[in-house]
Amino acid sequence: MQKGENAVSVALAAIVLLVFIALHQRWQPVSLKEMASSAEDFILTTTGLRGQVPEIAGYEKVKTYKLGRYQAGLYRASPAPLVFAPGRFVVYDPDGRPTFKIETLEGSKEPWTAVYDFAGRHGLTPARSRAQPNYISDLTGEGQPEMIVGQYSGGDHCCTIVTVLQLGEDSVRVLGRIGSLDGLPFEGIELRKIDKDPASELIAHRPYRTLCGSRADAADVLSIYGYVNGQYTDQTAQHVEFLRELLGKNLQKWSEEKNRSLQLLQTIAASYVVLGQREEGKRLFAMDLPLLLPALQQKGVDPNSCLEDAEGLLNRLASVVH
Repeated sequence: MQKGENAVSVALAAIVLLVFIALHQRWQPVSLKEMASSAEDFILTTTGLRGQVPEIAGYEKVKTYKLGRYQAGLYRASPAPLVFAPGRFVVYDPDGRPTFKIETLEGSKEPWTAVYDFAGRHGLTPARSRAQPNYISDLTGEGQPEMIVGQYSGGDHCCTIVTVLQLGEDSVRVLGRIGSLDGLPFEGIELRKIDKDPASELIAHRPYRTLCGSRADAADVLSIYGYVNGQYTDQTAQHVEFLRELLGKNLQKWSEEKNRSLQLLQTIAASYVVLGQREEGKRLFAMDLPLLLPALQQKGVDPNSCLEDAEGLLNRLASVVH
């Protein structure tokens, strides 16, 4: 009860503060939005004890995160509808002031936004794990802690964005955003050291589906994001050797009959396109597709339609990656 009374008292204090400011500024309607924003920040920084993640009126606190000197809170509008609800992810500085905020969409039962756990599996903390989560890491090699926030916005097999944040001494800075990822947060992202510079690369895995099969058969198309000039940007074209090595490994797998699958064949064909060899990708796909004919027939897939749609995908992919 006392917690609720405190929240009401703070809200009333914020209203009084607005009136006080208005009288001294000779209230102008154009400043209403700015003043409302200031009032919200006032509430954010005062409805909680020092050292704790604050409460936000009209939202329930879903999860909190320790981020070294910083803290963060994930909130969901309350009461939440049956399926999903608006949310907020807020990072607070050591004094409890909000330094970064994004609007989110959250499931009514389970949150759809997550923070990458560097001590977890594929960025997520395993269920019933006793290990302490680690939400920050020096991704750039600059000696500053970074974090990765994943937002899922609903939809069928799509619609995930990851944001890389640097938690500096005096501010929080966005280092990059990677969108159009598949699945829930971090299913389509991989952290890896590819070259000799101190920064880690972020590899985005995006599935490209054709009429040849289901989503499980989709080509796995890679984009490599590297840290250049203070930002994570698409640097796929700068990692040709890595991509060629990966293609070679997949070709080796394809040479063994037990490993052959539509997903692997489509991935290999798409890999040629990413390397600027679209016609080679088309040729290989057309030549080797008959090896999968029994599987296609079993699924009721017309091989000619499959071939035509796959070639169309490779043409579209060539315009996207080059």
